[in-house]
Amino acid sequence: MSRFLALLMLCLASITAAPAATVAYRFDPVHSQLLFFADHMGFSTSIGRFTRWQGEFSYDPDNAAANRVDVSIDMASLEMGDATWNRTMLGAKWFAAEEFPQARFVSQRFEVIDDNRAIIHGQLTLRGHSGEVALAVRINRQGIHPYTLKDTAGFSATATLSRSAFGLDALPGTLADAVELRIEVEGQRLNPVNRRPRKR
Repeated sequence: MSRFLALLMLCLASITAAPAATVAYRFDPVHSQLLFFADHMGFSTSIGRFTRWQGEFSYDPDNAAANRVDVSIDMASLEMGDATWNRTMLGAKWFAAEEFPQARFVSQRFEVIDDNRAIIHGQLTLRGHSGEVALAVRINRQGIHPYTLKDTAGFSATATLSRSAFGLDALPGTLADAVELRIEVEGQRLNPVNRRPRKR
């Protein structure tokens, strides 16, 4: 297990029942985004985002098989840029948020590509349907933030899924079946790093 993967996973969520060696990060909500993109009849790309999502990660440096990511998304936090369109997308024809108020991604396997890249294989449950999704992840930067002076780690993740595979099969000729996911995250370390004060 590389240092990159440990930092990456720790950014995804707060940690429960953490071992002594574990470092915990929390989301910086200003700089963390979950967005999706789909072609709209070739005229434009429809863009949406979810503003409320949370989860947990368990990391054991001595047992890679014990590593876990579990992220839940509040479907009611959907934002499409228009109140009427939001209600339509949350209705029974699309996300059916009243019946299925949460989507959930649970990791199953971590595939390390190199020190800066990895693939997270897992199961996404959305609208009552479950299917495999592979997140391609890139580490961006880890270190002391120059403004907050907090230990910060950031990464980007992308994936493409079929909306019809998750029961979102309305208007097949209007909205493309392929939906791109993009996740941007900055995490701040929960326990402060002991650093010597600068000499003036």
